[in-house]
Amino acid sequence: MAPDDRSAHRVLYHLRTQGTGSEGIHIRGMVHAFRSKGYEVDFLWPLGEGDPTVRAGVNPYERKRIKSPIELVVPLIPGPVFAILEYCYNFWSGRKFSAMLSERRYDLVYERHFFFSRSAGRAARAFRVPLVVEVNEIAGFERVRGNHLTGLARRCERDLFENATVVTVVSTFLKDAILRQYPDLDPGKICIVPNGVEEEFFSMELRGRAVRERFALVGKTVFGFVGFFLKVKTWHALEWFLPVFIEAVRERPDVVLMLVGEGPGRAELEEIGRSLGFSDRLIFAGEVPNAEIPHYLDAMDAGVIPHTNAYRSPIKMFEYMAAGKPMLAPRQEPVESIIGDIQGRFLFETKSAESLKNTITRMLEDRQSWSAIGEKLKRLARERFTYEKHGETILRLLEQRAGGAEKKDS
Repeated sequence: MAPDDRSAHRVLYHLRTQGTGSEGIHIRGMVHAFRSKGYEVDFLWPLGEGDPTVRAGVNPYERKRIKSPIELVVPLIPGPVFAILEYCYNFWSGRKFSAMLSERRYDLVYERHFFFSRSAGRAARAFRVPLVVEVNEIAGFERVRGNHLTGLARRCERDLFENATVVTVVSTFLKDAILRQYPDLDPGKICIVPNGVEEEFFSMELRGRAVRERFALVGKTVFGFVGFFLKVKTWHALEWFLPVFIEAVRERPDVVLMLVGEGPGRAELEEIGRSLGFSDRLIFAGEVPNAEIPHYLDAMDAGVIPHTNAYRSPIKMFEYMAAGKPMLAPRQEPVESIIGDIQGRFLFETKSAESLKNTITRMLEDRQSWSAIGEKLKRLARERFTYEKHGETILRLLEQRAGGAEKKDS
């Protein structure tokens, strides 16, 4: 063991994901949070050595991007077979955990939870290292790939959560669902830590004016969406949202919708715009590097979240907040609990066309309030919802749990 190993503060970050898209943004945010507190961060992940945070925000559907053999093969594997491979991953990661935890001292293991995971819990228990499990969904919830071998996934999940020191969840709904599914689990170890935004967002010099000029948006009221255009229509539900939005703003020629991103679902969105005579007001900005996204947010007057489910915490919500933009969003608990007190009248009932149309109309009639609402949202994001603050919360929870364990032992 190196001489400085005992004095260094280290986190072993475990993930089994490509680290692209919005999940990569969250991974990068938490890694930067730990680093800002003086922790070195090592990674255990199946895509190899290196730092996965460099992939944050990368379009997972980009065909031109050079991909690893694993990334190329995974989409071709049938769901049930993939589920078996997910479980078998524990044997590989278990050996890696043993090697890494034997070689270095870590202050904690941090895992971004994934289905069929159990090796982190067993390794943390064996080596007596605190384990934090960050949970965004649990076995049986809606999944792009579909659910297979759910019973086995739940057994793994129960084992992992029992061995965890702290379990962080992004919503109250998710915490309640975990306690219903695993009633013997200690509720004191589960803490709600929503998604967030990095502090550096607030110090950037933004160039939204240049974006507006590039797309001829000067003088327009710009609603904007940032994300990937999936073929799974239930995810962002843009195919449902777009016709309703067009109907609501058809008599408002100053109103446009800017879609920032790419993906296999773009062609269908373009066809909706053409068929409804809205092509000239439906702006496709294309794929934008993650570092440039804040400039596009700055170019918007309001952000759009067409759909989210009852348990996820939309990263784009916090980015809109940090940019000082009010938003048109569904009235789901993870959204309403964050922004409801500030702009509750701009939330619509999920998948209700009538509610969405009425909310758009109400929002446009109250156009003069957008700036003040945006400033309140921005202040809230800076004060409570940065990843750096989430990192402080997690480290504090670990101290509290450790203190409670010591008292119990004594």
